[in-house]
Amino acid sequence: SDLTEGCDAIIVALHKLTAEKIAALPKSIRCIGRLGVGLDNIDLDAARARQTPVIFQPTYAFNEVANHALAMIMTLHRGVIQAHNGIKNAEWIPAPKVAHIASLQDSTLGVVGCGRIGQNLIEKAKPLFRSIVGFDPAVTGTIPGVKMVGTLDELLRQSQVVSLHAPYMKSTHHMIGARELALMPEKSILVNVSRGGLIDEDALVAALNSGHLDGAGLDVFETEPLPDNSILRITKNLVLTPHIAWYSQSAGPRLMEWGVRDVIAFLGGSSEVNGKFAVGPF
Repeated sequence: SDLTEGCDAIIVALHKLTAEKIAALPKSIRCIGRLGVGLDNIDLDAARARQTPVIFQPTYAFNEVANHALAMIMTLHRGVIQAHNGIKNAEWIPAPKVAHIASLQDSTLGVVGCGRIGQNLIEKAKPLFRSIVGFDPAVTGTIPGVKMVGTLDELLRQSQVVSLHAPYMKSTHHMIGARELALMPEKSILVNVSRGGLIDEDALVAALNSGHLDGAGLDVFETEPLPDNSILRITKNLVLTPHIAWYSQSAGPRLMEWGVRDVIAFLGGSSEVNGKFAVGPF
């Protein structure tokens, strides 16, 4: 577009850079910066074909996202929302009826995606859970205190609480569907602070309504903002937040600073950046 004419780089947050848009960029564009962790809004193959490096920021808010996941886990496990709503509605719900509150110390946490965010959650959760299992095809080594398993199915079968931290791509689209949810133990909990497309939302609603899942927490959705008529808004035992897991008063400015600084550094001839290259450098 006219906006990019004569520019050396383009920086995007949520704006989608499709193959067509990347192919149409002016020849002057030498770099694409992504303000964030996920790369599902940028056609990386198109950037690679154009030999345009893509720099993203996978570490700017790993602590915030892990904290949000843990907050959702604890809120769901302790039945906080049900108890809160009862009080607000002038009810005094006896403890056994608030939620299916098992002892967390007798539970296993399953972490799907054991990168920086997943490992940060693991460190926070170690004192709380009996055991932690992890699944991540990209992790070849060991993680202290974690039993790494070879398949997602294996993790789901043995985890009373599952937290998703996998990237969204074709191979992870609806990685949690009706079949996978059925593998989880009765009255288990599922949390997703990664990308909405990882979960088949219709299957999740069915698992919650049937009582198979005790609760779920979603910070991300297949369609954002969440449509006003979404069934998720009225589904029981479902905690929803509007894609805010990344945020803190320091994370926002940090993301802007790192993202812009890395692009400037690259344009100045340096391949040493605070973030990472998803494509390139060439």
